[in-house]
Amino acid sequence: MRVPLPVRVIPAMAARAWFTPPPLSERRRQIWDRSLEGAESITIDFDGKSLSGFRQGEGPLVVLVHGWGGRSAQMGQLARSVADQGFTTIAIDLPGHGDQKWDTSDVFQMSAALHVLVARFGAPQAVIAHSLGAMAVVYAFKESMPERLVLLAPMLDINEALDTFASRARLMPWTAVFLEKRLRRFSGDSWPAFAAGTDTEFGDAEVLVVHDPDDPDTSFESSSVLAALRDRTSLLVANSRGHNGVLADEEVAGAVARFLSGAGAPSQKLSDRG
Repeated sequence: MRVPLPVRVIPAMAARAWFTPPPLSERRRQIWDRSLEGAESITIDFDGKSLSGFRQGEGPLVVLVHGWGGRSAQMGQLARSVADQGFTTIAIDLPGHGDQKWDTSDVFQMSAALHVLVARFGAPQAVIAHSLGAMAVVYAFKESMPERLVLLAPMLDINEALDTFASRARLMPWTAVFLEKRLRRFSGDSWPAFAAGTDTEFGDAEVLVVHDPDDPDTSFESSSVLAALRDRTSLLVANSRGHNGVLADEEVAGAVARFLSGAGAPSQKLSDRG
């Protein structure tokens, strides 16, 4: 992660970088877009702009939510596998992501966009969320959690996200302190929810967590503790899949589809990849 010196030393620029989703390479964009062959394109209006996404399948509704720096097409392969099991799957590019001309984004905007999606298509029976998308989902559905949640390499503690960002950006100590204070002010009364981590509230939802122990971006240990502490929560260990690889893995897709179909929690560990 190459970060300009001003971001490292000037607090206001570090805050700007925090709220700006990273750019998407053209190669990755093309790979993800290929996974949407045969899917129906959809759009929703949000804050005067149009958010693009896709819909496929017939059956109970499942919403898929990408993470920070991702886009809906990233969830395409997994969505197709779930749709093949008798579900309707939908996903949108969250604010600041995809092809939109947004300058910045945040969990509040991401959650608000999910509210608009649900208002149009109805309440989902299940939600699948990746990385920071899990935090947006928890906030968006805090009053009406779906029956089942699938959390793929989830980020549920803003403190962990801050530590990772500060380390990779090599922020100076005073810059990191300023950024935390800035985010606490910005989050207001919602800060405890964003920092809940393994104490995150999921209501009565049955939860499946899928995580690679060597994930460099989000904490496998936190996922393991969450599964150990909370009833109705299972951990599926996905060795060697990586942070984004869990979204395009056939074994992960199969386990997720079976879980959403009510077949119960999958085995605790997927086969190792060489």
